[in-house]
Amino acid sequence: MSDTEVTPLIPKRGRKWVHVYAIIAAIGGFICGYDTGSISSIVALPVFQERFFLDGSVAYYQSILLASYLVTSMLGAFFSGYFCDGIGRKRSMLVSCGLLSLGISFQLIGIDAMTLFLGRLMGGIGTGLMTNAIPLYQSEIAPPDIRGRLISIFSLLCSFGQMVGYFITFGTSYLSTSDWSWRLPWLFQLICCFLYAISLTFLPYSPRWLIDQGRETEAIEILTDLHNSSLVAHRDYLEIKTSPQQKDCDFIELFQGSNRKRTLYAFFISVATCFTGNVVISYYAPEIFKDAGLDDVSISLALTGGIGLLSLVFTACSLRWWIDRWGRKVLFMTGSVISGVCMLVVGLMFEYRHLKGTQPVIIVCIYVFSASFAGTWGVANYVYTAEVFSTACRAKGLSLTYAISWACSITITYCTPYALSYTISGVYFFLAACSILTVIGITWIPELKGKTLEQIDYMLSQ
Repeated sequence: MSDTEVTPLIPKRGRKWVHVYAIIAAIGGFICGYDTGSISSIVALPVFQERFFLDGSVAYYQSILLASYLVTSMLGAFFSGYFCDGIGRKRSMLVSCGLLSLGISFQLIGIDAMTLFLGRLMGGIGTGLMTNAIPLYQSEIAPPDIRGRLISIFSLLCSFGQMVGYFITFGTSYLSTSDWSWRLPWLFQLICCFLYAISLTFLPYSPRWLIDQGRETEAIEILTDLHNSSLVAHRDYLEIKTSPQQKDCDFIELFQGSNRKRTLYAFFISVATCFTGNVVISYYAPEIFKDAGLDDVSISLALTGGIGLLSLVFTACSLRWWIDRWGRKVLFMTGSVISGVCMLVVGLMFEYRHLKGTQPVIIVCIYVFSASFAGTWGVANYVYTAEVFSTACRAKGLSLTYAISWACSITITYCTPYALSYTISGVYFFLAACSILTVIGITWIPELKGKTLEQIDYMLSQ
């Protein structure tokens, strides 16, 4: 056996609590995914547009509403490193849940556009904090041979939440003349946040964070509980204690020494994920189907819901079979090739949409792209970025990585309506070119599957 591989000393029956805690934490992914699925459909509802898009400038108000949420998500992600290191991963998830609940409450009230925007701004802060704290927590409680699978539960529940968001809003769209067509989806999300906050109180603290805080007895007890083995718990404890870095790092240290290449790997993966085209499809799928000639809002929302269902299936397949068996690089490469081909074909179809038969080709390509992204980049990007940083720099590194990811999402979300109004096909040709460049970049990143976080520390510190 290679010295970079880990012998799975933990019997499968001893991993029950690891799975339970990872699933509980990942419920936040359902809430974040649900927001994406519901808001993309809510902004397409005529009754919502008439109430909040006052002067009829739909593209402008859509951009502002979606981008405002992403701006504060970026800020929440950026400052999440301080929260996760200061008060811990578990408490950070609780704080994020509280902020998101408060934001949803303002959206649900929906007195006027300013109240709506305030809610989106507050909810964005909670989402940015949550999307850092959850994968960080999962990566620190997971055994190395199933770490990819456990972190992928976050992506799986994101896809599930997105699908639920699509279908709930599709159902409420038939309340076409009532404000409940957009209020009910947010009421459901608020209830989910409340239940999630209760479930978080049952989670243990991250053992690596406890060791960093000097609470070593607690850490050993939690490791023993996680692995159902005192032998494995003490082995992991000694490995964590003797890892290359133990002191907390600051943002400057992320760009010094061996940390620099880790940071660049994470930044590359984060930015490349945004430019696959997933951000465009996630937020503007109903509009894309409308551009393809589907004028009925309910049909567009139903097709968008189908994307969510297909994404859920392929995320589950990746979690079960691909991420820990094939590795991260294979998934990245596969996803980039498929997204490049799909975006190119969609661009060509829009360029020649006056010809017969282009509409079904566009729909099929959007579905193929969404399934591919869910099973490759949608899973592997969370896993890889959570693994690549050193133990001391993981919280700060992830916070900056996710902040950059949100910044890219803001740019794409804000610019897409204007770009689509100018040249529909050009948007997809641009995304296809980005995927081609990504294929080249993937060849330079190291594979991390099957290694403990401390082994990754040692490998990348050389």
